[in-house]
Amino acid sequence: MRRSRALVVLAVLVVGAGGALLWRARRAPDASAEQVGDARGVVGAETCRGCHTAAYDAWSDSFHAKNAARPSADSVIGDFETNPTYAYKGTTSRMIHEGDSWRMRYTDAKGVTEERTIDWVLGRARHQVYLTRLDNGSLQVLPTYWNVEEGRWRDSREGTVDGPDPQEPSHPTFWRNFGRTYQRACMECHAGRSEKRFDQKAYTYASTFEPTIDCEACHAPGATHVTAWLRQDRAAAAGTLPALGRLDLEGRIQNCAQCHARKRIYAEGYRPGDAFYDFFAPHVWEPGMFFADGRSSSLNYRWVDYMQNGCFERTTRTMDCGFCHPPHGLESIKDATVVQANAICTQCHLNHKTRLTEHTRHGAESTGSRCVECHMPPMPLDLRMTVRDHTIGSPLPELTRDFGAPNACNRCHAERDADWAQGFVRAWFGGQPHFEAYRAKMRSRAEVLKVALTPDARTPASVLAGWLDDTSRNVVERCSAAEMLRHGDNSTLAKAALLRHAEDQHPLVRYYVVSALEAFPGADVEAALRRATSDARRIVRVRGYVALIQRTPSVADEPAMATVREEHRVREEDVRVDDPRSKSHDALWHFQRGEMAQAETLLRDGAAMTWPVPGMRADLVQFLIEQGRLDDADAEVRALEENDARSMAARMSRAFLLMGQRRPAEALPLLDGLLDEGVSTPVIEQARGQAAAQIGAPPRNQR
Repeated sequence: MRRSRALVVLAVLVVGAGGALLWRARRAPDASAEQVGDARGVVGAETCRGCHTAAYDAWSDSFHAKNAARPSADSVIGDFETNPTYAYKGTTSRMIHEGDSWRMRYTDAKGVTEERTIDWVLGRARHQVYLTRLDNGSLQVLPTYWNVEEGRWRDSREGTVDGPDPQEPSHPTFWRNFGRTYQRACMECHAGRSEKRFDQKAYTYASTFEPTIDCEACHAPGATHVTAWLRQDRAAAAGTLPALGRLDLEGRIQNCAQCHARKRIYAEGYRPGDAFYDFFAPHVWEPGMFFADGRSSSLNYRWVDYMQNGCFERTTRTMDCGFCHPPHGLESIKDATVVQANAICTQCHLNHKTRLTEHTRHGAESTGSRCVECHMPPMPLDLRMTVRDHTIGSPLPELTRDFGAPNACNRCHAERDADWAQGFVRAWFGGQPHFEAYRAKMRSRAEVLKVALTPDARTPASVLAGWLDDTSRNVVERCSAAEMLRHGDNSTLAKAALLRHAEDQHPLVRYYVVSALEAFPGADVEAALRRATSDARRIVRVRGYVALIQRTPSVADEPAMATVREEHRVREEDVRVDDPRSKSHDALWHFQRGEMAQAETLLRDGAAMTWPVPGMRADLVQFLIEQGRLDDADAEVRALEENDARSMAARMSRAFLLMGQRRPAEALPLLDGLLDEGVSTPVIEQARGQAAAQIGAPPRNQR
């Protein structure tokens, strides 16, 4: 119905010459239709407004429209006036507002003070962070942010980033370093039509982006569409933009998931309706990011939770993101009445519309009778924010008691314990077949994930193989099972299960199968990886290629690999051009091929890109020692020590250099010190053993 009305209005505007676009065209006779839009075909939201006024008006007041902005009295919501100072663990930030100037003065834990101009503000819903432009063009996220939910300042280490507390200037997530660069990690979603434009030789950015998430971010560039309507060519206009409403359910969700998913990016240029898995590989369950029942404990951006929910699984054309969130206004139902808020759910759950309190066991107008409060409760993420649970499950307080997963009942009844809440759940719903089946499924899942989400745990491969084989399970369960099988307790069973699904029907399952197979030996695995390099979906092809060339570097030279080799190159040199991890991986590959000059260039590029973070320079030291270039290695170690002599990278590099210089007696105390601090890797342990043997020192366990 809404689509029909929109077409009628559009026809009236264009045919009647009442639309702003046609009005402008008639008064600019020297402008041809071919000149609409820029080189990318982008016309901008103001052009769309001419015909789509209602959609524009709804969008202009949404968080998408207010995603980012230059600092102003309207855009800055942090308290720069009455509460401008925040101290945290030896650091202090002072926020300064003078006329049109907004600044932050930061003193780090070592007493170093720097005052930076705020060039952009980012976010309004839960957090607002502040960006400053460095001389190389990078936009860095400043160390103190405004927590909207709490209405107070917070240090980034308290809510938005990982790392030591407080952050050292040599840590990747210190505000000046690459871990806090907007263009590298944020811009792909927190901007429209972004172009990174990173010069990897000069280490500079000349980025461009649209600060709002506007019409063309979701509908694709509109120049051809506008041109057709300017020509009043209805037939031509019909196919100029993807018809979002005609995409299948998963396609509509994927159009949102291009931003609202935690993911790896394999190519740029996604447009609605494109094959999603040619561009993106969403993350699934992994340690440190989820509770044992599979719900997010950290910021995963909705997709991974939504793909687990029963409402999605049981609908075919219905429950996409826009079913609950009107796509232009993105209105929230949190301020609506119970009836209004529940109206979305009771479109399908008709019996609860007329018998609400019989189901909720709470007063009709109480919080407990809002569907979302029990089935989509705000989840306490480890970022000092809450996000509603999009798995849309049912409260099971017993999972709180047994596995530590939060439940909706005790969120409201915080003074009671989980056993008290579970008693009511069992009394009200126990014995009902649907509830008991759900309860059994969730308990079984939690038993497995309790182990599987523990780092380095040996997960029961027989159970995971069963999950992978069961095509009725959701894509998150099956993909996670594939990934976890690499750490299973039975490698023979795990390998067989993975090989069974190397050509699974679902592209993302194939991707995670190929990723896990990388860890297993055998000609059968190599054959599966070779087949993956010609898969229908790019993420599988490139992942298979990377796994294959890590095993056999010469495979990259085979003519049959030309297409996927180019896809991999584009990803590394365009998508990941400013990601130092790609430099390190590529350097290792060139080293394995005996291409030392290329390996050294990549390591030096990475070291320059990441400095003063020491990791890549430490890798360079190892490379130089391997080449016998001890004087060059010594120069790099001195640079590490000048930056931070106590860092793990500096001490480890000095120890390895001493071993290379045949000075094991001097290396041994450094190696023991690292091991005493818990820095234990096979390389350090091996070096310690060699040093001890060379000078006749006792083994470590006999000290």
